[in-house]
Amino acid sequence: MDPHDKLKLLSDASRFDLSCACGADSGDHRTRGNDGAWLYPVSLPNGGHSVILKTLISNVCVNDCLYCPYRSTTDTQRTTIEPEAMARLFMDYWQQRKAFGLFLSSGVVGCPDHSMALLNNTATILRRKFHFRGYIHLKVIPGASDAAIEETLSLASAVSINIETPGERHFHRLSQKKNFEKDIIHPLKLISSMTGKGMRHEKIKTTTQFIVGASDETDREIITYTAGLYDRLRMHRVYFQPIKPRAARSQRRYPIK
Repeated sequence: MDPHDKLKLLSDASRFDLSCACGADSGDHRTRGNDGAWLYPVSLPNGGHSVILKTLISNVCVNDCLYCPYRSTTDTQRTTIEPEAMARLFMDYWQQRKAFGLFLSSGVVGCPDHSMALLNNTATILRRKFHFRGYIHLKVIPGASDAAIEETLSLASAVSINIETPGERHFHRLSQKKNFEKDIIHPLKLISSMTGKGMRHEKIKTTTQFIVGASDETDREIITYTAGLYDRLRMHRVYFQPIKPRAARSQRRYPIK
């Protein structure tokens, strides 16, 4: 596939992640361009609006997250856009005034830090080669090293890492490859410590997301964890993604014992 065909596939794959500060008003609905890429409206603090291009850079993934249609056990078309090509694709949108920001995520390609390198290298090319000073939201891959996360914070306008479930017991039902404390909670705490008041990355916006209904969590558990994310970790926004019917069917086909 050429880069535009890859973008069409990978942009479609990104629709399951809500953590991009999209607006909640009736007019704030995503649209799909003629080339198949998804464009998302963003409500700005001053009351205005902008549009971001939202995509994965790769849907290759070694993880086994039960709710995810792109987990390693599914039979789906896989592809990766190299950072230089991804940066050029976005700049085409920006120069045509179709999009003014970028939300970039990824599956886990080999290991978390390799995926982080794909994301960070794309942002580096945009910032240093094309001198783009606008909005870039980068996903932090679960299990990423502290150094990779710090590099992400130096490049992004916003970052997110999905908490997925309220607690380790529920998390273990969804994945046997990821560790809740090491791969999710530690990065969340690290990001919080680096974006706190008076810190170097204080202006970076932070978000996270629950996958609701993927496990047997209760509303009370989700509310309790959400309060902690806002009060103790100072997250700017917590999103809630209901599990999709396709993923629910997959859960019945591939139960984790």
